[in-house]
Amino acid sequence: MKIIAFDLGSTMAYAEDKHVNHRTFTGSRLERFCAIQRWLAELMWQPYDIVVYETPLVRGQDATRSLWGIAGILEATVTQAQKPIISIAVPTIKKFATGDGMAAKIEMLHAAKKFGYRGDNEHEADAVCLLAYAKANLERTPVQ
Repeated sequence: MKIIAFDLGSTMAYAEDKHVNHRTFTGSRLERFCAIQRWLAELMWQPYDIVVYETPLVRGQDATRSLWGIAGILEATVTQAQKPIISIAVPTIKKFATGDGMAAKIEMLHAAKKFGYRGDNEHEADAVCLLAYAKANLERTPVQ
């Protein structure tokens, strides 16, 4: 099964079988959203069986609005591509990867290295841990 996992934000990271990368989107919220939508539409032409992403956390008003907006764009783009999509809560991923649902970024980076990650980008590390979680738990996770 081919899975792609996303860590959402103005710097979005993604992980798939042997590829991990990130993209930073700049400009106004509208410019970022449009660029993200175009980029995701291109990615969804790939033969993914399922898409997973971290459920956005509530933060400050602007960050929360942006993260949930990105989640909505991702959901719409993936649904339009007729692929299943699953959101996973951040504490669930952290507990899976480190044993602690409140793990710090550095702990997630160390956990990602246990899953084969060789970089040092915290967003990519989160995507790698999410991908590992999805691979280990896909059969028990409800598809939306």
